Amino acid sequence: MAFRCQQCGECCSSMGDVIGIREKTGPSDFLIWFRITGEERRVRIDPDKHDLFAGQDIRKVRPMACPFLRERFAGSLICTVHLTRPDLCRRYACFRILVCGPGGERLGRVVDASRYFTTMDPELRALWDREIAGAGIVDEALWEEHAERVLSGAGYQVIR
Repeated sequence: MAFRCQQCGECCSSMGDVIGIREKTGPSDFLIWFRITGEERRVRIDPDKHDLFAGQDIRKVRPMACPFLRERFAGSLICTVHLTRPDLCRRYACFRILVCGPGGERLGRVVDASRYFTTMDPELRALWDREIAGAGIVDEALWEEHAERVLSGAGYQVIR
């Protein structure tokens, strides 16, 4: 089945750690930079999203979000630079591991094709850092099994 975006915004809700605005270079043009690599690139607000971009600041609600993420309507978040978004965003697949709470609420995820874990839950972060991040398991399948075992054992639901 082909991936279909659900516009939940989770993919971009922690990207403020990765992508920053270096400067505004025109009315709808920005120079962004990747905080990890220092690489820069230019993006432009999509023509149909100018009002949406100017009309709200997602970081008031999601402080770690990409600066270009906006809420189109309740529960629907979209990228305002979708047409010129970076390659990192174009290659994004929703998750490798999704971690949910007992009620099914999404609490964290491991980015697809990586071991990069994002969560806003301090207890889940502490568990991840203590038991999974430094496990030293080289084999990817065994690492996923270990992560699932630890998380499930702590009462989380794990989707792979």
